[in-house]
Amino acid sequence: MLSKAYIPYKGYYSSPFARWQGSMANEHAIILAAETTKRWLAEKNMDPAVFDYVYLGLTVHQHQGFYGGPWAAGLMGAG
Repeated sequence: MLSKAYIPYKGYYSSPFARWQGSMANEHAIILAAETTKRWLAEKNMDPAVFDYVYLGLTVHQHQGFYGGPWAAGLMGAG
């Protein structure tokens, strides 16, 4: 299934969720992730439409998180 998947050099980033208990405690994680990803893709001049799939994992459930993957994809312009 994932035999052709790869992460290109500099094609990755670290999310800001290390601070989710501090200054970002009131942020919605899915919206924050989508906005951060959209901004990162714009900085790299990458079109969000290149994504075929979006996998979303949550350690702490967020409101409306059941449809978080498609929602995040739409927010970042990938779907």
